[in-house]
Amino acid sequence: MLLTKFYYILCFVTPTLFMLGTCLRHHEHRGKQCGFAPPYPNCNATYPKQQDYKVNVVDRNPYGRPFVSYSDDESVFLFNFNIAWFPPPEGSPAEDGLIVRVQQNCTPNCPMNVSHPEWMDIGALTAVTADMKTGKTEHIGEDLVFWGGTSPPPHVNKHEWAALDPRIRYRPATKEYYLTWDNCTFECGFRTSLLSISKNPFDSHSWEFVGPVINGMQTAGVSLLFQDEQPESKHLAFVSTYNCYTISLAESTDGRNWEITNPTWMQGRPGCWDECGAIAGPQPEKLSNGDYLFIYNIDTHIGRQDTNPLGRCTIGWAILDGDDPSKVVARSMTALATPQLPWETTYCAGKDNNNTCQTPYVIFADGLKPLGNDTFLIIYGAGDSVGGAIKIHVDV
Repeated sequence: MLLTKFYYILCFVTPTLFMLGTCLRHHEHRGKQCGFAPPYPNCNATYPKQQDYKVNVVDRNPYGRPFVSYSDDESVFLFNFNIAWFPPPEGSPAEDGLIVRVQQNCTPNCPMNVSHPEWMDIGALTAVTADMKTGKTEHIGEDLVFWGGTSPPPHVNKHEWAALDPRIRYRPATKEYYLTWDNCTFECGFRTSLLSISKNPFDSHSWEFVGPVINGMQTAGVSLLFQDEQPESKHLAFVSTYNCYTISLAESTDGRNWEITNPTWMQGRPGCWDECGAIAGPQPEKLSNGDYLFIYNIDTHIGRQDTNPLGRCTIGWAILDGDDPSKVVARSMTALATPQLPWETTYCAGKDNNNTCQTPYVIFADGLKPLGNDTFLIIYGAGDSVGGAIKIHVDV
């Protein structure tokens, strides 16, 4: 299926919404209090299990450094972020698998020596072997780039379209990997979340392109939850709207065809740390008591730490009911972590190189690895430049 022609047409029939951020600004929900510091005495959290859960940071910096870093010669690409985790397919020697967005960021025109100006400004996806015990990955080069079963953008000396913000879910019942990823035209004037399926993400030729997750809707990231063990239950998709204020809920009987059933499933809460909105994080993961951990992101659209203690982007958590994961039963009353480490703020290219983060003060989670005993590794993009990780434990 040729995605290139499809989006070439959309560029001209869709009203252009040129923007520099990852999300369309939604001003009516972003007042001067958006992203303000704790405490939050006016935050309303009347969820049925709010008092039953606590999420603790066990290790804020498990590797003592970023991972997948250009400055450490781990990639040929300047920026490596939006990192999603997946368990390797059966028989693979890899400990872990990662989908990593790679980017050069050469707006408006790439230098003559850039090999793929048609996508390098926004990015492409790579499938990477890794060992998350040590934070080591294989070296990332252009040979690892894949396009999810579509044809790549036409090779021209200007940006056409690109891939970003992956989330990936392994479905044991079918032994398939469901990859959601966003397509962006120039400066994300048009953006939608797409679905590709594979039985081996490391094989770039194995991907089947399914199409948009939600037809006719601009979206900004989707995470999936399959309920094959409950045949009468529908599968769930958590769909970030283009304004990054709302996560909509979609349902499916087959995992391929999705329909929005709750357009305002999760939103920003007035008076809370997440007043700015909510953006879907990685795939929800089951806890030992049957409920699910759901990680989500916020985007304040403010990059200066001295004017916004939450930074530009940061993360929180929610708990979904094990019997009906469409129901939120608990939700974080404060941010789980805020951008503070050098590679999350301004020193992404190394401690001696200030102002090298593509987007300063960013923690944005696309990956979640279960470690057992209700302990998880959150994998995030730091400063829109490198990878980072946070080890957490959920008290159930």
